[in-house]
Order: sequence, then structure tokens, then C-alpha cells
Amino acid sequence: MGRLRQIFLYFWNFRYLPMKYRWPLIKLRRRLLPTETGLGLRAALRHARSLKHPPEPSPYLFVLRLLWPFPSWRLPAVLPRPPRAIMADPRSVTCRGRDIMYLRSMPLWCARDTPQRSFYRLYEAFCAADGHMIMYETEYFWDHASPEWATVNLPDPRCSDREQYAIMASLAEMLVEAFRWRLDIGLRRNGDIEGVDGPPPRELEYRPSWTAKVPPLTEKLIIHPDHEQYFESPFHDRNIITTAGYFFTV
Repeated sequence: MGRLRQIFLYFWNFRYLPMKYRWPLIKLRRRLLPTETGLGLRAALRHARSLKHPPEPSPYLFVLRLLWPFPSWRLPAVLPRPPRAIMADPRSVTCRGRDIMYLRSMPLWCARDTPQRSFYRLYEAFCAADGHMIMYETEYFWDHASPEWATVNLPDPRCSDREQYAIMASLAEMLVEAFRWRLDIGLRRNGDIEGVDGPPPRELEYRPSWTAKVPPLTEKLIIHPDHEQYFESPFHDRNIITTAGYFFTV
């Protein structure tokens, strides 16, 4: 097999010709047979080989599934585990952080991703006390400027677990506060920056209506026990003890 590959590359790269003829033919071949498209299939295939949690048995099938639009073009959003289950096994979430970075580099995967899926990943990172994943997912959510990704449009997860529901409601409100802070310092979700005429117009972020009906917990829930200082935030309003600094990054 190795010998056949060498023979193929010998003819494919025109090695039997002098360099002055070889390079123009290679450029012509690239025009006729481009290796990259707007879909980024080649990069997606390369990154699919690096996925470990869970590992993909066939990167080719993984890319083909990204191209398969049925039963829906949007990837499904599955309600995560309750917070205490994640807190008991945070490594199961943290190990997927590397894979998420690979997935975000795939245009097809990003095109099929949804704000609800991103919100659920943020919830898992929060319960796992993974500050880096919280920062990356918050930035990822912020960088999507379409109306579909407006915080007010986050759907109600309708959790049966009271602690999970309280965390998700507080998390949605925390996103609004973090995004309003970014808007106040001149940042915009569409990438516009402040110029000589002042900051560009902004669209305010609002809380989803369903968060108003989620009551506080009767007992304290400590998410980040290693932190000694806590600040007022939507989490504290629902008796959830945690730090919120990871949401305020630029």
C-alpha cells in the first residue's frame, strides 16, 4: 500500500516534469479540483479524527452526518443531567471541552448548532465549575448576532428538577447582565467597535419571560466551594452560591 501511495503522489504532483512546468500544472489542478470549500469539509474531517469524548469510529461518517439534513437541519438539544450529578462527576464535562473547540472550528457544525444547545453546554460548564469553558461558551454565544440568538428568545427548558430549573433561570439572567456589561463598554455582538462618532447603535438584551416564574431554592446550593468570595448576582437571588466572574471577559 505504501508503494502504491508513492507512485500515486509521483504522478499526482507531476514530479516527472521540470519545476518550471510542474508548478503551473499544480496551480491549474487546484483551480479545477479545489481542496477547500465554504463548508470546510477537509478541516472538519481532520478535526473529527481528534474527537475523543466520545471518539468517532469513522470521521468520514461523522462529516456525512453533518451534511445529512434529516429529520431536521438543526441539531437536537438534549436536557443535561441535574446539577448534583454533574458536580459529582465534573470530569465528564471538562473532558469534552477540547472536543468542543474542535467542533466550533467546523462551519457545518456551527451552522447546525442552536442557542439552546449552547445554553445547555454553558449550564454543564457552570455545574462542573470549569471557568475556562464558561468563558469560551459565553464568548461563543455572544458572537452570534442573529435574532435567533438573542437572550430573550432562549426557550423554557421546563426542568422537573428544582435545582436545575433555578440554575438555568439564573444562568439566563446572568447572560443578560454579562451582555449588557459588554454593550456598556462599547462592544457589539455583530463585531462593530467604537469609532470617532462614538459607540455604534446597540440592541438591548432582555431576560426570557420564563425566568420570572422560577422561585429561589429553599436551601443553599454551593456550586464553587473552593471560592471564598461571592458577589451579588442572579444566582444569589435564588440561593445559589457561586462566583460569576467568568462571565465578564472580553
